[in-house]
Amino acid sequence: MPRSSTRRKLQVAGQFGIHAVLLLIAVLFVLPFLYMFLASFKPGLEIIKMPPTFFPKKFTLNNYIMIFQKLKFWRYFMNSVIVSGSITFIAIVTSSLAGFVFTKFKFPGKELVFVLFLAGLMIPFSIIVVPMYLFTSSVGMLNTYWGLILPLCISPFGIFLMRQFMEGIPNDMVEAARIDGASNLWIYYRVIVPLSTAGIGAVAVFTFLWSWNQLWWPLMVVSKEAMRTLPLGVAALTFQIAKRYDTIVTGASLAVFPVMLVFIFAQRTLIKGMTLTGLKM
Repeated sequence: MPRSSTRRKLQVAGQFGIHAVLLLIAVLFVLPFLYMFLASFKPGLEIIKMPPTFFPKKFTLNNYIMIFQKLKFWRYFMNSVIVSGSITFIAIVTSSLAGFVFTKFKFPGKELVFVLFLAGLMIPFSIIVVPMYLFTSSVGMLNTYWGLILPLCISPFGIFLMRQFMEGIPNDMVEAARIDGASNLWIYYRVIVPLSTAGIGAVAVFTFLWSWNQLWWPLMVVSKEAMRTLPLGVAALTFQIAKRYDTIVTGASLAVFPVMLVFIFAQRTLIKGMTLTGLKM
């Protein structure tokens, strides 16, 4: 009995130590974002004041008023919502359809085609950005939503994730539906999609976070101010407003806040989707 009691105490102490370390790491990661968010409610002089203050001594909303009224950040925000939302929706549809085809159909060269899709994960974006720009320019999609959306809407990672997830769906269910006369589209919509919500959620979160933070591609294809996305608008603040740290911090807070909200509310779906596919985060 004393041995088991001692062992139990050691286990509890070990778990407490692990939790304490993880909590400390989480706090260290969250603090910079919290400081940036609180700084967006400070006057410009207080932001650069030494020693710095963590909480605002003089709370103000003037930074947000300036951002939205004078700098048209509401337009940048809506552009990011339209572009990221469209890319995410198209990626979900194409990834789930491709995963359905690669797991529930048999055709010559299936594995070769899948390997070619996976090769897209190994190609750095910097290598394909010039051909993508030349093509986008040749078809007249510069400074358009189509130019921001279409080149990025196919996700090799999403296809890989959905294929891994749908491997766990029994083939008997698909065969039974086919015997009953169901079409492939009906099977996809009524059988595959309802059973793949966790995988679809993981693809949606990854794609949205990636597309929302995109800076390089919008910088390549957008020259009109009205078509800027939010990250591009934040980057432009450094040059347009010189060293106005109040507007820079406020713009960065606006760009980061939606990403944090999406991750906070979708983290369970993300973890579930990654777990069921057999991948490790």
